Amino acid sequence: MPDTDAARENKTKGRGDGRETGASAPRLYSLTTRYTDQFLGGQDGPDLLCDDAITALHFALTVSSSSPLAVTCDATADGRTWTRLPLHVLRADAEAALRQDMKPSVYAVGVDPRTDLRRPRAALSRLIEHAQAAWLDSVLREPVDEVSAWVPDEPATADWIRAGHLWAAVWGEPPGESVLDQLPIPAGTPATTSGRTLLRTEATAVLDAIALSHSPATDDSLADLHAAWRILHELDEWTLGPNHRPGTDLRTPAHRLLDRIAALHPDTAAPLAATRDHHDATRIRAAAHAYLQHVLPLWPDTADWTDRARTAYLEELHALQTTTGEPPPRPPETPAQTVLRAVLAPLAEPSALPRPKAAALWRSHSAHGATQAGWDATGQTNRIDDLARAHTTEGTPRQKDDAIEAAQRALTVTTRYHDEHVVTHAARGHLHRLAADLRTLDTAGRALREGIWDIYGARRAQHDPAKGPWNGYDEQRAMADLAPVITEGEARIAQLRQRYLEATHEALIDLFPQLTEIPRDSYRHYAMRTHLAPLDMLRESLNTLASTIDMQRRTCADIRTRLNNPRFGQEHATAHDLATAEKDLRGLERRYADTQTEFALSVTLGRAYDQVRNPPPSDATAAAQHFAGAAPRPSRRTAPSTPTGHDQAIAATHRPGLTAHGRTTGA
Repeated sequence: MPDTDAARENKTKGRGDGRETGASAPRLYSLTTRYTDQFLGGQDGPDLLCDDAITALHFALTVSSSSPLAVTCDATADGRTWTRLPLHVLRADAEAALRQDMKPSVYAVGVDPRTDLRRPRAALSRLIEHAQAAWLDSVLREPVDEVSAWVPDEPATADWIRAGHLWAAVWGEPPGESVLDQLPIPAGTPATTSGRTLLRTEATAVLDAIALSHSPATDDSLADLHAAWRILHELDEWTLGPNHRPGTDLRTPAHRLLDRIAALHPDTAAPLAATRDHHDATRIRAAAHAYLQHVLPLWPDTADWTDRARTAYLEELHALQTTTGEPPPRPPETPAQTVLRAVLAPLAEPSALPRPKAAALWRSHSAHGATQAGWDATGQTNRIDDLARAHTTEGTPRQKDDAIEAAQRALTVTTRYHDEHVVTHAARGHLHRLAADLRTLDTAGRALREGIWDIYGARRAQHDPAKGPWNGYDEQRAMADLAPVITEGEARIAQLRQRYLEATHEALIDLFPQLTEIPRDSYRHYAMRTHLAPLDMLRESLNTLASTIDMQRRTCADIRTRLNNPRFGQEHATAHDLATAEKDLRGLERRYADTQTEFALSVTLGRAYDQVRNPPPSDATAAAQHFAGAAPRPSRRTAPSTPTGHDQAIAATHRPGLTAHGRTTGA
């Protein structure tokens, strides 16, 4: 039977099932990788930002099977709030996308309505199966060491067991026959047949252990719980390496099983039941869990070290049971300390923002960035579709290999351009987040000063005039506990500001390593600033759009005149002509508004970039020295207002001409 979409659908869904055409909600996927080998361990690897689950799954399978890379996947619907996405959920999204004719896009891009947007679902399904087979083969036949690339021809029994555990933990179900048939291992041999059976058996055992951890705790068997816990514990500790750990949560089900074992184990059941209402019940339960994790790998057998562990646990249990009373109460908070705690509570230390997430953050605010991202995502989707078609090319093996190689080269070129745009958008995203963080710090500083001032004002209002006028002694008493608090708060805010600037500077250097060699007062510095905040280009676009909008408004007015009061000799106008012209006008006005927003965002980016490259001084003396020796900066530029005419738009954006060295030419 030919490998067509219809044949594939009948095979996977059945002839009587209806075709699923409903589109799921689009999501944006961010995949980051980190090397885990002894040579590049800890360094960042390639990453991906896309809105196609099939492309994301193919990337995760390819990079984790070809290199020692740990893959982490996150998903978002708005580009700002991210959630960790296990790989088996990503595969479920890819399977849902395979049931749709068209890809749901996060970034809408206008395309020709005559373009065929249907995807080769059968070819894409085969491409994913091929990548899954390559991933499974990389797990089954590992290199003998990290230096040599030699792998054995056939896996050993222990390899089949480890592969079954890994597959079930990462993908949440046993592998299918279509994946196993594509393994580059001789099929039909007794070793391969028994290995496949063993792989499915071990995968089923892992899935049963995970299911047992989620089942209700009724009629529990200590032996069954212990067997399930040992499988998950050994898988999490030894078999599940760092390149398969991200997104795979085995510690939660293992902890649930351990909690239920503690309620049945002879060494911990009675103490936990007797101290259920104890004030240190949490610490008692933690001690029981630590003891069980130490002895359960050998239990029910015992050894000298298990006896010593039991003795240590009983001593710790006795110490916890005999402790009474709560810790001494802390002194009550003063009103100033309450204000300080409320102001500093929302503030947090700077957190690392991966490159794809920073780019998505910028695209969620910038219409120009979202448009560019839409074109990049469309091109990437088309290239992955071409690669899937190449894998199903009919002909000789050489022709098929040539087609796959050509499709892979085209995908690599598209990915390179996509990565260049992601780097630029990520830098802007870091600067945009820095500007928001600095604004939050400024707001916190104002709130702190206002809160302290309100407390001071209330104390002064409570002063009794009968005791005499308000004097310096009263001032000193009123500010005795306020001055240290405001000093502490401002020091903390200044410390956070410095850390935000340093974190953003490190992120920019990670994106543009050449920044370390660029002097902060050189032409290259301002060229990089112009690249990140292209104010001149945006101003020119605003002027051009203002002129075009003015011309389009005149065109609409002329069409209305010819439509309402036609004159002899004039070209005939219709309502369709007017509707088309007004539609074009609305599109131009929307582009103008987006460009205005882009201009305002770029102004903010430029100021944030200046603060990162030239951090502001921390005190007044340093400020005086800084501005005394600083070179004069160009005047701040503003965006033109909404155009009401071509001449007004030109006047709103007029500025003196600049030479190549930044001096005005004079008018």
